[in-house]
Amino acid sequence: MMFGHMKLQTKLLTIGLLLSVIPLLVILTVVLRQNRMMNKTSSEECLKLALSGLDPVVRGVYGMCINQEQTSQQMMNSFLNVARRILDNAGQVNFSPDETASWNAVNQYTQEAIRVDLPKMKLGDVWLGQNTDVHTPSLVVDEVKRMLDITCTIFQRMNETGDMLRVCTNVQKADGTRAIGTYIPRTNPDGKPNPVIDSILQGRSFQGRAFVVNAWYITAYEPIFDSSRNVIGVLYVGIPEERVIAGLKQEIKKLKIGRTGYVYVLDSQGNYLVSQDGLRDGENIWEVRDENNNLMVQEICAKALALSPDQIAEHRYLWKDPGDSAAGWKIARIMYFKPWDWIIGAGATEDEILESRKKVEAIGRRSKGLVILVVALAFLGTVLIWILVARGLAGKLTQVIEQLTGNAEQTSSASSQVAQASQVMAEGANEQAASLEEISSSLEEVSSMTRQNADYARQATTMSNQAREAAERSREVMGRMSEAILKIKDSSDETDKIIKTINEIAFQTNLLALNAAVEAAHAGDAGRGFAVVAEEVRSLAQRCAEAAQNTAVLIDESRENTQNGVAASREVGEALNQVSDAIQKVSQLVGDVSTASDAQAQGIEQVTLAMNQIEKVMQQNTANAEQSASAGEELSAQAEELTHMAAILMGIVGGNGRDMTMRGFRGLTGDRKPARLIEAAGSSGSLAGRRLLHSLPLKTKETTETQRKLLMSGTEGKDIYD
Repeated sequence: MMFGHMKLQTKLLTIGLLLSVIPLLVILTVVLRQNRMMNKTSSEECLKLALSGLDPVVRGVYGMCINQEQTSQQMMNSFLNVARRILDNAGQVNFSPDETASWNAVNQYTQEAIRVDLPKMKLGDVWLGQNTDVHTPSLVVDEVKRMLDITCTIFQRMNETGDMLRVCTNVQKADGTRAIGTYIPRTNPDGKPNPVIDSILQGRSFQGRAFVVNAWYITAYEPIFDSSRNVIGVLYVGIPEERVIAGLKQEIKKLKIGRTGYVYVLDSQGNYLVSQDGLRDGENIWEVRDENNNLMVQEICAKALALSPDQIAEHRYLWKDPGDSAAGWKIARIMYFKPWDWIIGAGATEDEILESRKKVEAIGRRSKGLVILVVALAFLGTVLIWILVARGLAGKLTQVIEQLTGNAEQTSSASSQVAQASQVMAEGANEQAASLEEISSSLEEVSSMTRQNADYARQATTMSNQAREAAERSREVMGRMSEAILKIKDSSDETDKIIKTINEIAFQTNLLALNAAVEAAHAGDAGRGFAVVAEEVRSLAQRCAEAAQNTAVLIDESRENTQNGVAASREVGEALNQVSDAIQKVSQLVGDVSTASDAQAQGIEQVTLAMNQIEKVMQQNTANAEQSASAGEELSAQAEELTHMAAILMGIVGGNGRDMTMRGFRGLTGDRKPARLIEAAGSSGSLAGRRLLHSLPLKTKETTETQRKLLMSGTEGKDIYD
């Protein structure tokens, strides 16, 4: 509908542009979508790569901590072995039974003091004393200090709870004196069991990081037992943590990430253990907030404490360094090393991390602009190509249409003459064919009746043969039945003899039973039971005799009936023989009638076949004539249809199809009368003829009435007229 009033050139140009523009738009959409997805994926991958650059650094520091911790513990175990040998060489640990020492015991965490009296702890016969002066020698601990340059302490158990008191040590307090009199409580200030004392009271050693007096140490503790394996004290060796990890801290400070990134270490209380360039080491930043007023350090610590070993977390926060004009986002990747309470972080600004992503996005934007430019150029080229194609194709079609119009005029004139001659020949052939059809129909009726009589005769012959065969079978059956009845008679005679024998046996049994009853009566009580049995036997014998007599009567009746049956079967056999002879004679007569009917039917069929052949020839001639007439009419209709289609094509190409139709019709009609041309077009019955009727100019009353009658002559024509 949207192309109905356009010229062919315009249609071709419009369709061509649509066929070109739609794929270009689809390609442009797909390319832009893929470009957007590529930018998104590239950005994500760049972020992953940037973060993956932070993760190896954090894991590397975490691995260094593990190696340092393992090395320290191995070293502590060796130091503990040396201290144990020195302690063993000094003498066995024991307590004076009647001597005590008074101690002002101070809790190393809370600094609370309590007064306790404890038995003197000795090595062999020597009391460890209460030496606070570092210049005065103390047993064991000073020897360990001299040999290994480490701290060493001997603890004495204070109470059943398990608090451990330092009674001999080379650990110094802040004032430079020995830290004797301080103790490790069984329970820490937070209410949790002290891990060192908890292991010792269970009879196990403890290795790891521990708080000693006023600082953190890398330590090893071993319980001291009495002869009953009760824990009575502790032997300790340790190195200040700062001394162990000083080299590791320096290595961490050297690590750099990009231009602005660095690695830092916090503890769970927010203390800076390792800061950027070491400028803020030891500073507590627990309350530091980011630009969004979030407690960023507390959030980082909370995330770190929730991590499992070897797991990494991320924290993103808005931060503004001194000297920066605006705040920017920072990303930190963190791990938690639990043995030292270290929160290891590696951070960098998001702008630096995402710098590669921004470059990828810029490339994507340039690619999108190039794609749009290419599509626009392709569209312009397509428009030019289709304009040239449409012009060339429309010119060639115009030439073809003009040739088709001339050929259609010549074909229409010749086809009209052929149609008239063929119509006359077809009418004569139709009359001859009608006469032959009547003759052929009469012969068909006679042939049908003759064939029917022959069929009836054959059916009668068949039925006679079947009746004769049935009679023969009946006679044979009657013979077999007579033989069976004779056998039944013989069996009845034999059964009569057996019944007589049974009757005699019953009589003898009855007589014997009677004699037995008489003998039992003579025997008195002793024969009473036998008499009862004899009576029962006699009763059975009587019943048997009665049954035999009844059976004999029935057998006599059966034998008499059998004899009657033999006589009746003989009479039936004779009657069947007579029936069989009669049926045989009837069958012979019916067979003769059937043979004569077949011969008559064959003769009539030959005559009918000859007439049918003549009729087929006439029908073929009629059909050929009608086909010739129809071919002429169809040829004329096709020529008219061709003229009409040429007009339509010209209308499509040039936009004036109605004028072309009228010119084509006038070229076909010549000098003929309009009414006769209308009649010829309508009589063809073709769609082209009816279209031609519609296209005729209604100039006279005669042509108008003729056209209306032809259009109303059939349903299809009426529909078109309406």
